[in-house]
Amino acid sequence: MKDQSIILFSSDDWGWKTSKYQLSTRFAKNNKVLFVSSIGFRAPKATAGDMKRIWNKLASFFKGVKKVEENLYVLTPIVIPFARFPFKNGINKLLLKMQLGWAKFKLKFDTPYVFAFSENWLEYVRNIKRKKLIYYCVDEQAGFEGLDAERFISMDRQMNQLADVIFCSARSLYEKNKQNNSNTHYMPHGVNYKLFASTLDQSVQIADDMATMSKPVFLFFGHISYDWVDKDLVKFLAKERPEYSWVYVGRYSMDADEFAGYNNVHVMGERDFEQLPSYCKGADVGTIPFVYSDLTNNCNPLKLPEYFSAGLPVVSTNIPEVQKSYGEETFVASNNQEFLEACDQALAENDDSKRQQRSDSMQEQSWEHRVNNIYEIILAHR
Repeated sequence: MKDQSIILFSSDDWGWKTSKYQLSTRFAKNNKVLFVSSIGFRAPKATAGDMKRIWNKLASFFKGVKKVEENLYVLTPIVIPFARFPFKNGINKLLLKMQLGWAKFKLKFDTPYVFAFSENWLEYVRNIKRKKLIYYCVDEQAGFEGLDAERFISMDRQMNQLADVIFCSARSLYEKNKQNNSNTHYMPHGVNYKLFASTLDQSVQIADDMATMSKPVFLFFGHISYDWVDKDLVKFLAKERPEYSWVYVGRYSMDADEFAGYNNVHVMGERDFEQLPSYCKGADVGTIPFVYSDLTNNCNPLKLPEYFSAGLPVVSTNIPEVQKSYGEETFVASNNQEFLEACDQALAENDDSKRQQRSDSMQEQSWEHRVNNIYEIILAHR
C-alpha cells in the first residue's frame, strides 16, 4: 500500500511501544497516518494514576493534532469518561466525530483505511466513510479486570461482523473470529529486530543500574500489573533463589509495597524502548511470569521475539500462544516449581553461540515483514 490515508484507532496511548506504535510508524513510511490514542476501557477512579492519565490526555488534547514523524500524526481525543454521565454515549460520538472531522480536514485526508485495535471503538467507526475496516485483535479485552465483560463480548461480535478484514495476533483469537468472518488471518507480532539484535554488539554496554547486580540476572520488561504478572510466582522465585537477581523493567501498576522485603526483586520502572538492549545485555535469561486468565490465555507476548532477537533464553508460564509458536525454543512451565527449575536449566543455554543462533532465527520475523504481509492481504480483499 502506498500514498493512502490510514486512521489507526489504538487501544493504547501514543508513545507506548506496543504493536500499535510499531505498525503505525511503519505504515507511515509510504502512507499518511493518523494515530488516535485510546479512549480507555473503564471509567477512571480517584487514584493518582488515573488522575495523572486524565491530566496528560487533556494536555495532549490541547496541543491539537501533533506531527510526531514524517507522515505520522497523533490525535488524543477527549470524551466523557464517567459511566453515569447523562447521554454520555451520544455526546461522545458527537465529540469524536467533530475531532476526527477537523483532523481529516487539516491533514487533507482522502477516504481512509480504518484500523480498529479494540472493540470499544465500534460506535465511532461504524459510520465512518472508509475504503476498508480492519479489525486488529491483539488481546481478549473482556479479560481485563474491572470491565463489563458482557458488553465487550457483544461489541467484539459486532466488530467481527462489520470488519472487511480481521487480523489476530494469537491463534486462539483467530479461531474465534474466523467462525463468523471468513476473511480472518493469523498475524503474529513482529519484532524490531535491528534494535534488539544490537544487544550482541560489542558497543552496547550493560545498563548502569544493572552493572553491579549479582549474577545470574533474570529479566522481565513490560507492564507490571495484576492483569499480567503473577505476583505470587515472582515472590516464590525470589524466595527460592535469593542469590539470583530478578529484574522487572516497565510501567508499574501494582501496590507500591507488593514486593517489599524481597531484596533480590529489582523493580526498575519505565525505561526508553531504545534502552532495552542494554538491559538485555546484562541479563542471563528473559522471563514471562504471566498470570493465567482469559486475557493472557489469548495473548501473544510481544516481548518473546524481542528476548530471542537479543539472544536470551526464555522461560515462560504455559501461555497457549507461547507453547504453540515457540514451545520448542522456550522453557515452558505449568506451575511455580517447574518455572523455578526451568530458570535453572535456562542458565545452561546462555553461551555466546546459542545467543547468536537465537538472534539470527528472528531475522524474518521483523515488523517490516509483517507489514508487507498485512498490505498483501488487505489489497487482495475485494
